[in-house]
Amino acid sequence: MIEQLYATPIYNAIVKDYQVLNYHIDKVLDRVNFNHKDEWGATHYLSTDFAVGTTDNIIKELGLHKVSKEIDNHLRKYINELNGDDRFHQTTEMVDYDVRSWFSMFKKGNYAHIHHHGDADISGVYYYRTNKKDGNLFFTSPNIHLETTRCYMRFGEVWEHHPEEGKIMLFPGWLKHGVRTNTTEDTRISLSFNIYFKHKR
Repeated sequence: MIEQLYATPIYNAIVKDYQVLNYHIDKVLDRVNFNHKDEWGATHYLSTDFAVGTTDNIIKELGLHKVSKEIDNHLRKYINELNGDDRFHQTTEMVDYDVRSWFSMFKKGNYAHIHHHGDADISGVYYYRTNKKDGNLFFTSPNIHLETTRCYMRFGEVWEHHPEEGKIMLFPGWLKHGVRTNTTEDTRISLSFNIYFKHKR
């Protein structure tokens, strides 16, 4: 028997009736100012520059309450699957957390360099607009030693995910990831967010 130790749990699901969420985003997206982050160069466009002292919560700023509720719903599913017991499920009903959120826009030639989200407990992305071919999200292995031998090499390979409208993904904030270059003529827009728990176990 082989036991898989130290797994990195990635959550993904298609949001039920995601067209409703997209409708609400449609109504406010023209209020978003997209710009490059200076120190990153012309990699992709963001709705915030992450300057110190800013709230960086575009969901709250635009009043996207249905989006917030849907993220909370999937967040609790993710937490419950991670812990797998009813006791923690009851605890999560009282868990409070802060959210930072922003829109990302990828035009032709745009990409996201490999990075992590610092001290965020959980990070996530919701795909609002995509043609499924405009740049895969990819994760790199947190265990750099897996590639040192042929036995474990395949466990250290880069894992890629194709974007799809209505899909939400959740993953540890410390997990390094990036986005492949958009080589299509279409523009992709996604909503990224970080979760910071106020009361940790």
